[in-house]
Amino acid sequence: MRDNDSKSARYILPFVSFWSKLSMFFIHIFKFFFPNFFNSSKVLHRILAWGLYKFVSQDANLLIFRHFHVGSEILQFIALNVEGVDVPMSSLKPKNFEEVKDDLFLKHDLNLYNFVINLNTQLKEKGKIIIKPEKLNVSMISEDQFEHIDFPNRGTNILDLRSAIDLFTPFYQLFLTKNDFVRASNSL
Repeated sequence: MRDNDSKSARYILPFVSFWSKLSMFFIHIFKFFFPNFFNSSKVLHRILAWGLYKFVSQDANLLIFRHFHVGSEILQFIALNVEGVDVPMSSLKPKNFEEVKDDLFLKHDLNLYNFVINLNTQLKEKGKIIIKPEKLNVSMISEDQFEHIDFPNRGTNILDLRSAIDLFTPFYQLFLTKNDFVRASNSL
């Protein structure tokens, strides 16, 4: 709630949203003529890690890191509570900003899409449907409060979550292929 009611959300977000849309328009034109000129998820993730650490508020960073942790736990919950399937996945629970540099956002998207595809494939192949198990397995659910992550709180860490997303979206468009950008945008 603090993030949605922050000064950043009230005063910076409108300008960031305008800048984001304008930038994306010009990047779209640029990528039309030079579709493979800037394609580097490594560079993108270094920019994201740096931007999160330097400019995003503690509340917004907490929401972002929690998103990865909870997303992994939800996938594990589904995988362990659907009988007769064995869906491979990787748990993405970043503990610091350095882990963001290792293509964290891209891996998160791929993890989600691959999980859904693999789960549905196995259900169809085995003629199974999802039914409520006799006993739910909730062993993967943590009560992590993220005290172990040092979220910076300097004068530059002011951006709310929506402003950060709007600010980073043109970088996604610039550094990802068209298909990867569409998938990442749908994930956002």
